Amino acid sequence: MSDEKRRNYSEEEDVMLLRQVLGDRPFQAQRGKITGAWDALAAKLVADDSFPRLKLSGKNAQSRFDKLVKTRRQENEESMAASGVSEEESEKALLLDELIELVDDHTESVCAAKAADTLKRQREEEASATARRLTMETL
Repeated sequence: MSDEKRRNYSEEEDVMLLRQVLGDRPFQAQRGKITGAWDALAAKLVADDSFPRLKLSGKNAQSRFDKLVKTRRQENEESMAASGVSEEESEKALLLDELIELVDDHTESVCAAKAADTLKRQREEEASATARRLTMETL
């Protein structure tokens, strides 16, 4: 077995990860290149002398980011349901809010592009079907 113990992420590690994600935006990578983008992000963090972890894979970085986003979304839902008392936001919370907005914007743009592509394909198929039908009628 390995001598290394599994350890939790510190606040400092989370903030460094979030800063790097904000800079690199690996979630915006093209399909098929997302894993490589996360691997590059993890390599940059490990190479940074101020980053406490000696090892970090792209998969672990992505997983941690996804968990932080999920937790922050839940916190935002709970705070919306709570009274109107505003709380002081930490750097981590501010980074997460900004990143959540970027992730949501990217998801919307990808969905809109897919919908436009699907509509274009449907129109092309309808035009082809009409052309075939007209050709068959003239024969």
